[in-house]
Order: sequence, then C-alpha cells, then structure tokens
Amino acid sequence: MTSAPARWVETARDALLVSGRWFAVLSLFAVSLNKPATNILLALSLVCALLGSQTRARWMASARHPVVIGALAWWGVMVLSGLHAWAAGHASQLTGSPVWALWYPLILGTLLTDTAWRRRGLIAFAVAVGGVLLISCGQFLGLFPQREVALALPAMRNTVFKEYTQQGLTFLMLASMAVAVALVAQRPKQRMLACALALLTLVNVVFILKSRTTYITLVPLIVYWAWRLFGRRGAGWRAVAATGGLLLAIAALSWAVQPVRERLLQSVTQEITRYATQREPTSMGIRLELWRRTLPLIEDAPVFGHGLGQWQPLYRAAIENLPQFDAFLMGHPHQEMLLIWTEQGTVGLLAYLALLVALARYIRRLDAPYRDIYAGILLIYVTAGLANGLWADFSHRHVFILLLACIPLASTKKQPVLPARVDP
Repeated sequence: MTSAPARWVETARDALLVSGRWFAVLSLFAVSLNKPATNILLALSLVCALLGSQTRARWMASARHPVVIGALAWWGVMVLSGLHAWAAGHASQLTGSPVWALWYPLILGTLLTDTAWRRRGLIAFAVAVGGVLLISCGQFLGLFPQREVALALPAMRNTVFKEYTQQGLTFLMLASMAVAVALVAQRPKQRMLACALALLTLVNVVFILKSRTTYITLVPLIVYWAWRLFGRRGAGWRAVAATGGLLLAIAALSWAVQPVRERLLQSVTQEITRYATQREPTSMGIRLELWRRTLPLIEDAPVFGHGLGQWQPLYRAAIENLPQFDAFLMGHPHQEMLLIWTEQGTVGLLAYLALLVALARYIRRLDAPYRDIYAGILLIYVTAGLANGLWADFSHRHVFILLLACIPLASTKKQPVLPARVDP
C-alpha cells in the first residue's frame, strides 16, 4: 500500500502536470498578444514539466519527436557558432532568447503529450488571433479606437498589439488553419464558417493592413491552396474549374486594388529611386544597403562564418563613417539566409536548409488538417524571411517555434504511450 504522504505527493505532481499543460496551451494564446505574458507562461510550463508526474517518461518521449530533434540540432549549430565567435575574441551571444527558444518544442512536448493537447494549443492560438482580427476590422470601421502609435506612424493603423507585419503574418497563419479545416469539414456550416474566416483574413491583409511582406507571402500560399484544391481526389472538373476561377479572381482583384499597386509597385519604385539618387533611408533603401553591405562580410568568412551575433558589429563598422549612419543601422540584415550565411557560414546555411527540407518532408506525412496547417506555416516563415529577419524578432520567432511545438507525430509513427502508474 502506498503511504498517505506518498499519495499526497503523487496527487500534487499530477496536479502540476495538468497545470503545466494548460500553461503551455495559454502560452500559444498569449504569443500573438503579449511578450511578458508569453515568457511567464513558458517559465511556468518549464517548472511544471520538471516537477509533474511521469517526468522521465514524458521527457524521453518528447526527445524522440523528429521536430524536437531538428530544433535541438539547430541549437547545436548555434552553440558551436557562439563558441567560434568566443574563440575569436568576441562577446558571447549564447545567453539570448534566439538560441534557447529552440528548446521550447522539447519542453512543450513533455506537456502536450498527445494530439488532443496539441490541438488545444492550436485552437488557443487561433482564438487569440481571431479576436485580434475582429478588433482590427472594427478599428478600420471606426468601432474601436486606434492605438496612439498610429497617430505618429500611419502604417500602424488597424493594428492591435503588434506592428503590421507581425500581425499580418499571424493572420495568414490563421487563414491557413481556416482553409485546412474547410478542406476536411464534414458539415456545410463548418465549411462555410471556415471559408468566411479565411475570406475575412484575406480582406484584412490586402485592404486594411497593407503590409508588403504579407502581400509577397500571399503568393506561395495561393499557389499551394490552388494545388491542394485541384489535386483533391474525386473533385470533378466543374469543381476544379470553379475553384480555379475563384482563385484567379481573388488574385486579380488583389492585384487590381489600389493598396496593392501602391505598396508593391509605386512605393517600391519611388523608395529605390530616392535611395539610389539621394541615399534616402527609405524602407527598400535600407534593405538594399543591408544586403549590399552583407555580401562582403560573407566573402570574408565563407565557410564557417564570423560566429553567432557578429553581423551587427561588423555591419556597424562598415557604415559608421557614412552619412545618415543612424538611419541605416539595424540589428539584422532583414533577410534570414543572409544572416545565417554571415554568422554560420556556408556550412551553417547548408545545415539550416537541410533542416527546412526535412521539416517539409515530415509535414507531408501528417494527417489532414495538420498537413495543410503546417505547410502553410512553413511557407509563410520561409517566404517572409526573404525580406525580413524573423528569427531575430521575438514575436515572429516565438509564434513559429511554439506552433512547431504543437505539431503532432506523423501518421506513419506510433504515438508515444506513457506508462500508466499502478499503485502497489
């Protein structure tokens, strides 16, 4: 017989495990809303993951998840890159969140131990982003007040908690979830609601937020969803033709409207011209300066790079004697691959690309709707990273890594079964 104190300890540990699971789910709810709340919930999740019941079995099962293995592999590359920088006499960058965030899939995997809990995490994220979407549309219609920052920065109009690119990318992730659900929905009402949510998201990002990064990211998403719809087994030619016509109409309408033309054609051309003729620090001008100055840095250390955290001081040294130095000073090159190539070299970049390919192959093996949800998320991350530094930004980084922490096991693998505790 188990003694009373031992039973009390077991009951307390069971309660901690349940609490930790809900903290993990709530971290997915908070990640698109508030940075401090996200950090607090992740810290509480870690404490409960360590103190909750079945500790060893849960951690071992999580460590065997392929996505966790990939995240820890990239963490190892980052650590080696940090040691490389330290050996060269530079300050260590190993204590920053961009490095240790790669452990979150392992931690959350010890709490969200089955598909049901991981689904709760995705639902929590979708509910939070859906609420932000409704408020953003309400701001546009005058039902809710604008943030104070919108008075000084018109581009921040109709944003709720984040800036317009951060908010736009999370909206696209919500749209990917909605379309994925619509594809598998059995009831017409569910399908219609999911399609309405996806359409509302599209209207918001195209007509209300007007983020260029979001516009660019829409292109591969539309192509992917067209492929998914056309490739569905049993779809008749009329359904394929109607769906294709609808997608073409959406693409044509999006391109024809004034906000898209202005943001993707007129403003880009004007910004590049002002940068080329007057060296004005426009949005595109800053990016061109960043990319132009980054290429020589790559040439200086092409194999292993300069080491973790070294892009910024090297870039600063390259431009500090130029006019308008402060206006062109940034924390990253606004291009994910260039940052990795500079700091981790060709070896690190190839490892990163291999991990992305492995992740894409793993996503292909997932059951619907998770396959389409995560394919959309991966497309968003890769495409947006062509013109932004996502991993260097707290919101982008944590949204991506916490969503990856909710990815289920592929259908070809057995779900890890935790041993049941039997009282003697």
